[in-house]
Amino acid sequence: MKLTSTPTLRRVARVAAVAAFVLAISAPAMSQALSSVSAGQACTKAQLNRKSGTLTCTYNAKTKTYTWTAAAAAKSGSTASTARKNWPSKLVIAAVPSENVATMTLRYKNFVDVVQKETGLPTTFISATDYAGVIEAQVAGRADVVFYGPFSYVLAKARGAKIEAVGASVPNSTVASGYYLSYLVTKKGSGINSIKDVKGKNLCFVDAASTSGFLYPTAGLLENGIQSTDYRSVLAGGHDKSVLAVQAGTCDAGFVYDDMFDKLLVDRGLIKTSDFNVVWKSGQIPNSPVAVRKDLPADLFEILKKTILEKINKTAFVSMGLCENETNCNVIEDATWGFKPTSDAVYDAIRQVCEATKSSRCR
Repeated sequence: MKLTSTPTLRRVARVAAVAAFVLAISAPAMSQALSSVSAGQACTKAQLNRKSGTLTCTYNAKTKTYTWTAAAAAKSGSTASTARKNWPSKLVIAAVPSENVATMTLRYKNFVDVVQKETGLPTTFISATDYAGVIEAQVAGRADVVFYGPFSYVLAKARGAKIEAVGASVPNSTVASGYYLSYLVTKKGSGINSIKDVKGKNLCFVDAASTSGFLYPTAGLLENGIQSTDYRSVLAGGHDKSVLAVQAGTCDAGFVYDDMFDKLLVDRGLIKTSDFNVVWKSGQIPNSPVAVRKDLPADLFEILKKTILEKINKTAFVSMGLCENETNCNVIEDATWGFKPTSDAVYDAIRQVCEATKSSRCR
């Protein structure tokens, strides 16, 4: 029998729809009313990690859908798909700026996607415009996983961030640790042939919290008898910007980390190294750490640590189908293969440079 719609019936339908919506977003106290859901049925972002009988609302990063999932299926599909007490509703990954935000966001995409898959939590990437913004974000608990430079990591710890360095970047899978260098570069024909020739010049640094773009350069200048009053300091805001300022003539010379100058800017077609001279190189700098908030729930912290050390690397990305090969695969913004275990003690070398330079930036 066909029923004809009436105003009364329409009101009843609207009431039923509102009731269904309220039920979908209700607090856990209404879990008994959700007992009728079935495996595979859609749930909502607001219900993520809630349970209904033997089912849990989980997020599938690949399909970008929320569904009710049986515990066994949830376990096989994600390391942390079942509900866990006190977990945050989302995760934020951040990095100190080395290039423009759009480029960094693209290069961190696989990192973000794997963390989201392994935790089952919606995950986003942020890059502040300066190092201080990233440091303060983690100090305030607004960033959960941060890829630092060694100096900015030391500063974050000194300023109260409850973090642990769980891994350090390495260039390939066969090394247990690594290092990098700071360069001072200048255009050919500038008349600057060594670091001692920068007196009276415009000198580009990267950021006051940059290891290879400020701290080690400051130490190198002091070792060569160059005081801060002997040159005009410019903070470029990024390693790429430091070199490009030298290329444009804004700075007579500029500091940059080795991989940015030797590879990244060249690969992007922005510079030719043959147009420049490298007139100074630093000593070895311990590779950059990735730090995780220690005040996250312990089980989530361990999942993040395990994920970073075992699944955030080029080999794993290829096996997951995220990259076709390791040659053309980004883990972070540079040529890093992945991460190997590290500890806070590794960065005592940075603290020693701080002590030697007596830099006010170290506080």
